[in-house]
Amino acid sequence: MNPTRRLIGTITLCCLLAAQLLPVVSAEVQLTAFQASYKFYYGKLKVARGQIKLSQSGDLWHWSLTTHPTGLLSLITRKEPYSETFFTRLQGKIKIQNLTIADEGEGDKQLETAQFDWHRKQVDTLRKGKRNVHPLSEEVYDYLTVHLLSAKMQEQGLDHALVDFVYKGRLVKAELRRLEDARLEINKEEFDVIVMEQTVEGSSTKSTYYYKADTPYLPMKIKTVKPGKTSTTLIFQSLTR
Repeated sequence: MNPTRRLIGTITLCCLLAAQLLPVVSAEVQLTAFQASYKFYYGKLKVARGQIKLSQSGDLWHWSLTTHPTGLLSLITRKEPYSETFFTRLQGKIKIQNLTIADEGEGDKQLETAQFDWHRKQVDTLRKGKRNVHPLSEEVYDYLTVHLLSAKMQEQGLDHALVDFVYKGRLVKAELRRLEDARLEINKEEFDVIVMEQTVEGSSTKSTYYYKADTPYLPMKIKTVKPGKTSTTLIFQSLTR
């Protein structure tokens, strides 16, 4: 056999074997609508109650996070920050359609919006009155849909992912990395959790997400830490489907 043809054949065989060893993009993570309640802590002080909700209307999914001040904080501010993201899924990929981050209770001032045009491959962002247009990649995440990225990583056995991410009116790179599994106790119930840590380009904040294996996109706990600042934590309380 011609040495060149033999070399080509060997390389082809190696490529096929390597492809079999690489993680395969699996089918979409099966989603179920839910409504989950949380306690929100500023340091060790409980200051608010939170709600994460996932609902569906046809092919369109709606993910939202709302917070309501409680106790002394409710006497100081009327702000009820919320964020929402509408998305569809196509061949296992997330297609965000639009997102909003706002402060309800203070004139419902919109802090940030983003409108996605997947046909033109661009996203139009508006943050504090400043508009920008950015080119789109195949898949983009935000602080709500990142839980779907985590679920996908868990399903595929991946420990690390680098993706495009919407952050303060820009598209930047975000890294999600699986840490060592841990034990978590909530409401006197102790259970195993999968732990993911997220960092975002241009931010010193680290977000850590804790999931049960059987609910890979429903966080049991979300902890956010920024150097020199008091940490914030959302802790799961109850679930309604």
